[in-house]
Amino acid sequence: MITAFNDYYATEYSPAWLSCLDESMNSWLNKFCPGFMICPRKPWPFGNEYHSIADSDENMQHPIMWRVRLVEGKDRPKLANGRWAFPTQSENEGKTKTVELLLDMTAPLHRTGKVVTGDSGFCVAAGVTALHEKGVYGQFLIKKRRFWPKHVPGDLIDAHMAGKRLSEAETYVQEIDGTRFLVHCCKDADWTTKIMSTHGVLDENQDHPTWRLVNGEWKTFKYAEPFSRHNRAKHWVDDVNQRRHAPISLESAWGTKWWANRQFTFLLSVAEVNATMAWARARKEPTDSVLGFRKRLAKLMLENKLNERGVAPRSPNRPRRVSHTPHVLSKREKFEGKFDPERRVFKRVRMAYLARPCSVCRKDARSYCSCDKSIDLCSSCFGAHRQERCG
Repeated sequence: MITAFNDYYATEYSPAWLSCLDESMNSWLNKFCPGFMICPRKPWPFGNEYHSIADSDENMQHPIMWRVRLVEGKDRPKLANGRWAFPTQSENEGKTKTVELLLDMTAPLHRTGKVVTGDSGFCVAAGVTALHEKGVYGQFLIKKRRFWPKHVPGDLIDAHMAGKRLSEAETYVQEIDGTRFLVHCCKDADWTTKIMSTHGVLDENQDHPTWRLVNGEWKTFKYAEPFSRHNRAKHWVDDVNQRRHAPISLESAWGTKWWANRQFTFLLSVAEVNATMAWARARKEPTDSVLGFRKRLAKLMLENKLNERGVAPRSPNRPRRVSHTPHVLSKREKFEGKFDPERRVFKRVRMAYLARPCSVCRKDARSYCSCDKSIDLCSSCFGAHRQERCG
């Protein structure tokens, strides 16, 4: 039932066409926030979870996260009839949860022939075949949870590969609804690695060596094509998240309790990492640190003189104010008279509404300027006084 299969879909893909699907976390300790999730396997297990997809350049050193989707959980809005208030196209078509997620996250890649790889959380045979129908070639690592995934005879494969030598690879071939469904298998040191897909060739000419310690001796071999792609790309989302959190993450530095701002910090930090990676891609240089990028960006923002046409004319000098003291016309309270500058209080008088002569026009007034409480001013003279002091 298991046969070597080395001639199916022999078209080579550029590594730049490869994308990685995984999850990201926006850390938060408030369990009452919308969409609160707990993912024990994550370094920051509490907060909002995002399904994320990223790709990299030819050298696979500068990953960019180009699509995210918030996991709403029980807080996703529903209509009175129990249906989703804002269903996706795949949900309207009656797709299952995982299949709908795969189709929605890879929507910009449909009919492009690109490869998407992911961990065992996405290893659903129906999802792989659904992606194949949309012109996207998915490949996902297979792991046994309580049971093996559907159409994956894991125990039979393990028994067949038990006597194979290290690095030997074969493919279990099936046909599901007219689509070739493949389970690529590779014998490792103490286990058999399995990847489900609808494409791939077991070509051992990949420039991707690895090492294993077998019986106290280090042995090396090269990954076949599906395993090489998966192992090169599986950390791209994690690389973006690691740079997003280190060394000073916006999520920890931005002390806010408003849920909308928490989402803004996540998107802003992703944009920050993407800008750093894009700069390194364009210049074909090593990636700068997050703090280094922030310093250069802050300096450019301070020195920015660009107008709406993208031109940087010489900015005119703004006249400086003579005084920065606020000038506000205020009234004395009841039983307050002349201001005492030594005690810095108004003298107490017996008359509740005592009027004093204006310092300019000598009319009776109960008001004064906040810049100097000893200057009695009426409303008519206050404007000239403010203009004289402010310049």
